[in-house]
Amino acid sequence: MKRLKVLITSGGTSEYIDDVRIITNISTGKLGAKIADAFNNAGHEVIYLHGRRSDMPENQGLVYCREVTSAQSAFEVMEKIVPEVDVVIHAMAVSDFGFRRDKSVKLKSNDPMAFIEYLSENIIVNPKILYHVKRWNPNVKLVSFKFEVGQTNQSLIEIAMESMKNAGSDAVIANDKVEMNNSKEHVAYLVLPSGTTVKLKGKDEIAKELVKFVDGN
Repeated sequence: MKRLKVLITSGGTSEYIDDVRIITNISTGKLGAKIADAFNNAGHEVIYLHGRRSDMPENQGLVYCREVTSAQSAFEVMEKIVPEVDVVIHAMAVSDFGFRRDKSVKLKSNDPMAFIEYLSENIIVNPKILYHVKRWNPNVKLVSFKFEVGQTNQSLIEIAMESMKNAGSDAVIANDKVEMNNSKEHVAYLVLPSGTTVKLKGKDEIAKELVKFVDGN
């Protein structure tokens, strides 16, 4: 088996609103950490790019870990790393929006209208990193993720297929928060360009299936 260089992104980014406040998301990075361990255990070289609050792989001594904060910092690091790797597993929950900010500013907590006005005037759209991966490295094998809330299974797969088409992904891991809450476990679907889907239950099974997919098994 060929030893591959695998970039795994994990956790969520954090966007500063002012000098003391941030906006982030609920991603814990637990799945990304499991995926990193699975690829490391399979003998591949792993780069683990993670948000500040992300869970970490068990085998940190054998995995190259690098922390990023904002979507922009993740973009800049990935732009340099992606051309050098064979595989990208892009599980990071990247913030869609950020803010222009003066580092010397702390917004007043007793003036909600001023706070809203500041947000409205300074909000920016972050770069969509996923859409750049294949531009940076057309030969990389790309697995992207699609997380939805309250979609039917058919709609979830259709959304994943559309995302795959737009990004040029080789596969998508799709899941829905409502289904996971109802199932009380991490339910996901490996969606392939052919429309084939594989239902997976639990983070360990998802991680193992991704290794099998990348290795061609």
